[in-house]
Amino acid sequence: MQWAEHLYLSDKTAAKKEKIIRKAERGAGMAAIYFIALASNPDNLFDIFHAAHLKEPAFYRQDPFIVGIASGYEEALEMVRCMVEDIYRETGAFRVREYFGQTGQES
Repeated sequence: MQWAEHLYLSDKTAAKKEKIIRKAERGAGMAAIYFIALASNPDNLFDIFHAAHLKEPAFYRQDPFIVGIASGYEEALEMVRCMVEDIYRETGAFRVREYFGQTGQES
């Protein structure tokens, strides 16, 4: 897993950022945590997945680039909405990979 330099965090996850990252890197599940990553499919913008996916060996072969951590699925959806608005405001388009410093890949 790779982590964006500037992660999007909710109020609930910001206070626990380091602990969540440590647990994620160990493959520990976390009941209410959802991660937002750059999409594995170039036709999409983001992937949202529950921390339970961290227990699946196949998950790590995808080497996700994590850009956000949310507490709950609804919060993850709201965070993605905010990201899309920020990205459009900053880039004038939906240049998600460019926004997160991953310009070597298609967006």
